[in-house]
Amino acid sequence: MITRRITRAVAALSLILVVSSCSLRPEDLPSVRGGIGDGYEISVEFASVMNLPSGADVIMDGVRVGEVRNLEVQNDGVAVRVGVRSDTRVPADVRAIVRQNTLLGDTYVALLRNPDGRSGEYLGEGATVPVERTTSPPQLEDTMAVLATFVNGGSIRRIEQVMGRVNAVMPDVAEIERLAGTVAVDLNDLGQRTVEIDRMLDGMNSSAAALNDNSESLVTIFDGSSVHYWRRLAVDVVSHIGQILPSVGSLYVGGYWLVPMFESLADTTDISRGGPSATVELSNFLRTTLIPFAQNPSVDIVSVESAGGDQLVSDAENILRMLGAVQ
Repeated sequence: MITRRITRAVAALSLILVVSSCSLRPEDLPSVRGGIGDGYEISVEFASVMNLPSGADVIMDGVRVGEVRNLEVQNDGVAVRVGVRSDTRVPADVRAIVRQNTLLGDTYVALLRNPDGRSGEYLGEGATVPVERTTSPPQLEDTMAVLATFVNGGSIRRIEQVMGRVNAVMPDVAEIERLAGTVAVDLNDLGQRTVEIDRMLDGMNSSAAALNDNSESLVTIFDGSSVHYWRRLAVDVVSHIGQILPSVGSLYVGGYWLVPMFESLADTTDISRGGPSATVELSNFLRTTLIPFAQNPSVDIVSVESAGGDQLVSDAENILRMLGAVQ
């Protein structure tokens, strides 16, 4: 009798342990990560959260600022109760999205700041982020379908073909190394000439400043009141240029008779270019030869020979002395 009672008690106790263990969830197990302490809770509404578990991270600005504490299914979506650290201030116009860093990675809630937010208000205890400012994750089936379409659609094969064509048109490795060396030298030279670049930038800055200083004059020039002057310029100047251009064309077509004259002028120009050197030679002849001879004309007789080779200088000198030409 006692044994039967003990058996029944053990069976009942085992049944109680089994039933109570069924209520144990993974999020009830202790985590190796630290908690968020005594923070505050906010509610984030999503149309769907796919497989977001309780205890998932809440990330803002790349930092873990909280965790998911509870998920409540509602008629129009899912309300995610989020615990946030007490030292973290969440903007009132924040946006929320359920993300995965990889295809099979952990799911978490990302809080995104509004880049145009200027309110300066923050969420407090019990605040709610409405579904209008949240983005639900895509279904895993849709993601796998897109990936399958990408893989089976020939995209990878086309990428291989493109890479093959790129490799075919690329030059040899030695040519690439030579080109890289040239680029390195150019960049080094450019780095050593930053003074010239600064001077160019300063000039551009000065030009922009000058335009800014004369902005009133530019506005006056291109104002609606100056349209009359621009129109008169088009009528008085551009119209005359339009009349001159056809005349230039007729002169070109009927001016072939000028070609021989231009060729003669070209030859004359070539001859005239040698005039200075001939003038110098003429000046030297007049200065060193003709003018001294005209001032003191004389003839220096060195020798006088007969047909037989005899010197007749002495006889010629006696004759000239008798004539009075030589003293």
